[in-house]
Amino acid sequence: MSPRQRAAAASRTRGKPVTFRGPPDRLASLLPLPDDPEALRQRAARLEGAEVRGIRVRPLTRERLNMGRFTLRLPKSTPPGTYPGSLEIGGQEVPIVGEVEPRPRLEASPRRLTIEAEPGGEVTADVLVVNTGNVPCEVPASSKLCVFDGSGVDHAFWVALGSDPPKGRQRLDVLLDELAESHGGLVEVGARAGEHTIDPGETREVLLTLRFSDRLRAGHTYAGTWEAEGLRLTIRVTVPDAKRRRKAAETPA
Repeated sequence: MSPRQRAAAASRTRGKPVTFRGPPDRLASLLPLPDDPEALRQRAARLEGAEVRGIRVRPLTRERLNMGRFTLRLPKSTPPGTYPGSLEIGGQEVPIVGEVEPRPRLEASPRRLTIEAEPGGEVTADVLVVNTGNVPCEVPASSKLCVFDGSGVDHAFWVALGSDPPKGRQRLDVLLDELAESHGGLVEVGARAGEHTIDPGETREVLLTLRFSDRLRAGHTYAGTWEAEGLRLTIRVTVPDAKRRRKAAETPA
């Protein structure tokens, strides 16, 4: 038996609380398994000030250990903190402590923005942001992201590996130069909201202003990810080609 197993077994015997730690929906700890496997069917947990919605047990029998990983599932919005309680297995009660860790999480709707932009242009878009974590999250008023031409990455490897590099240059030099061509530059992101701090469970409308670099090339498509605190929003940008722009300019208003 490992030192961790002995400590868990000793805690159970002496009545010292066993600590379950993790995000609200995955509070986990190791405990010795009961001698009777049927006892696992009779399990319940209680935490003061928190709702235990489920208990999952994964026996470590494949690892040849008489231990199990016990996981408590609480609502994802459960605030960080320490919650005393107990775990009952087959009629035997074990004192436990749940240490809920912060879980910053924002979700946006839509999850993916598909927009059209000119080199050096500016585009606005509305997104709905909801805090699905357990701590307040901040939407930055200004930030930046990079966009890349996905087809340019494939082209860069084809150029670097498809033929011998020019005299005095190595394949890596060619690859890096070609990859630089696929970079669409930095995108400045401005976020306007009534309040930039979003509390758990709260929803907020956010107006995004995206200012693009003149590195964008006509006829190409770029992609990047806007990352805020606990938030990932994929942005796909299409740049119209010269012929399309000319046709649009010639169309009567």
